[in-house]
Amino acid sequence: MISVLEAQRILDENVPPADRRNVPIDDAFGSYLSEDIKAPEASPRYTNSAMDGYAVRWRDCAGATPDAPAVLKIIGESQAGVPFDGEVAEHSAVRISTGAMVPDGADTVVRVEDTREADGLVSILTVKREGQDVRSKGEEFAEGQLLFLKGTCVAARELALMAAVGIHTIPVYGKPVVYLLVTGTELVCHDEDSIKPHQIRDSNTIMLTGAIRECGAFLMATSHVQDSLAQTVAAIGEAVDSGAKIIVCSGGVSVGRHDHVREAAKQAGFAELFWQIRQKPGKPLYAGRKENTLIFGLPGNPVSAYMCFRNFVRPVLAKLQGTRYFDRTLTTVVAEQMSNRGNRTLFVRVKIENRPNQLALLKEVGRQGSHMLSSIAHADGYIVLQPGEILQPGSLKEVSLF
Repeated sequence: MISVLEAQRILDENVPPADRRNVPIDDAFGSYLSEDIKAPEASPRYTNSAMDGYAVRWRDCAGATPDAPAVLKIIGESQAGVPFDGEVAEHSAVRISTGAMVPDGADTVVRVEDTREADGLVSILTVKREGQDVRSKGEEFAEGQLLFLKGTCVAARELALMAAVGIHTIPVYGKPVVYLLVTGTELVCHDEDSIKPHQIRDSNTIMLTGAIRECGAFLMATSHVQDSLAQTVAAIGEAVDSGAKIIVCSGGVSVGRHDHVREAAKQAGFAELFWQIRQKPGKPLYAGRKENTLIFGLPGNPVSAYMCFRNFVRPVLAKLQGTRYFDRTLTTVVAEQMSNRGNRTLFVRVKIENRPNQLALLKEVGRQGSHMLSSIAHADGYIVLQPGEILQPGSLKEVSLF
């Protein structure tokens, strides 16, 4: 067996090259940038008003008060999308709407509520400073300024900013293509009504399908494979021929007579990267490589499969999309003693109790069996305990959040 860190290092060195492509902005949501993004134009694009009011010259109304207002002639209007075609001359003003272009000659906007209009004239009752309520061209950022770094996840806010400056095609990493194989003669579909006493409802397919999609990958296909070497070889070969970059198998990787994934992968041309890791759950994890395709053999027990996916497949899918981590972590306070007295790294599923104005409290989920799905379904995340590590109450521990 090798350590968790050694397995992660081996995978990191064997991640296939990432795909890069330019996609329309409408198709970019959830992708990661493959290049830095710079502003093709300034923001704002033109000097405009932050308020409804009047565009004026500061020197015409500086010092105006309700008792001694500055009276200006209204010479036109600037609307959003319909600018005033002219110049604000001495002792004149232009009505202006929020977002409308500030006309030439004007340097200040006076809000409607600080004015009084009558007979084509506007009385400026007060104005605080030169340039008030004017949004200057380029004050947010200039043309050519860096907007987003390579590796940024493109979501609603990023898309909005790029659209606002006219970016319509975005360089991103392509979504990794994944093929899922779930082995086990004993498995039947979860919606099967006539299940036999010796059969088990398949939860791994739907669990791993969701886990793959959570990572932003594209799931090409799923397949249920009987515990047969010939069928397993054929299924892996079909997955390779599909062009999938990542093949995820569930079950069939232990030492039993009917565990065929390792041998089938070998016959399909995969070179073994590792098999068996000093961890619990998930010791019989397998990984192999054939050219630019990686295959993972996850244990069949659902908790083991999920934890192996989180710690080994998920980081590979992240790197293929130009980032290092998908997960969020939280610093917590240990509520009761927790220890690892074995010789394998433990992934302990935990619950978090939030406390106002304090660090959250960390508690172990009671049932940790690798066949007990409730240990992940009811958990908020997990912690990593190294062999011999003991956590005392009150100590701090980082939680990887589900």
